[in-house]
Amino acid sequence: MDYSLLIMIVYIFIFLFGVALIRAGLGQSPPKHVRTMIMNSTSHPFAGFIIGFIVTALLQSSSAVMVLAVSLVAAGIIPFRQTIGVMLGSNVGTTLTLEILVFSGETLGLLSIGAGVICLLTRWKQLFLAGTIFCGVGCMFLAMDGMSTWGQELTGQGWAEWLLERDGLPVGTAVLGGTIISAIIQSSTATVAIGIQMYVNDLINLDGAIAIMMGANIGTCLTAVLAALGAKRGAMQTALANVFLNIGGVLLFVPVIGIFSTAIMALTADPAAQVAHASVVFNLVCSLLLLPFVNPFATFVERLTGRSA
Repeated sequence: MDYSLLIMIVYIFIFLFGVALIRAGLGQSPPKHVRTMIMNSTSHPFAGFIIGFIVTALLQSSSAVMVLAVSLVAAGIIPFRQTIGVMLGSNVGTTLTLEILVFSGETLGLLSIGAGVICLLTRWKQLFLAGTIFCGVGCMFLAMDGMSTWGQELTGQGWAEWLLERDGLPVGTAVLGGTIISAIIQSSTATVAIGIQMYVNDLINLDGAIAIMMGANIGTCLTAVLAALGAKRGAMQTALANVFLNIGGVLLFVPVIGIFSTAIMALTADPAAQVAHASVVFNLVCSLLLLPFVNPFATFVERLTGRSA
């Protein structure tokens, strides 16, 4: 019997359990000064952008940051609108892939759980609540690392190349392929690496590699959507806003992807660097274009999904 599907289901349950722990810890009325600090640090879209950028650059997981943002909204600590700036900064921060290459998701997960268990052994309520959050974050990282490992084993069987390798590889197919692969292996970085390998080996052109990268951004939104299931409407609005942002960016760039590719090739002749530069430019342009229009965008999402209670 093939237990791979069962293993994936177990990872999903561990992930959801971690999210529940985070919500429980955040929902136990953190001290007023902590709540005020979080509110103030994300009150302005640009401040939220900086916070999202820094935290994602350190953790190298926009999915983890988005899950935390969803959890903060679900716990009623910040409103949905204040997460949009964090989301924009997170999308840019995730392009800095070299910051913590020495750490794996498993390492971060075990460190978080270890710190959480230590906090849980104390009798001080605030440390106990912090321990609950740490354990939740640890479960989340371990589950994401497990899903990534499971997905990478599948890629080793050649299914990713089968999905992406087509004559000419239409841009739409490449975007869809990147979305599916990223959603399965839970790593936009790994998905982009697959695209880079195919581009370096002349299986696809730069247009196809960039399209895979854009699709990967959409695919990683799945974790935030999972985290928002069963939570307040504002939490789902945060997750869907991230989906809309990335889909909107793809729709913006796809019509001019040929021009975009030509401009990127003028920057460097190194294929891997070309795709990396394209990722930075894509995320930076999408985030900076939307940053001045955070409030209208939030209103659009609220009207589309219904205002949160």
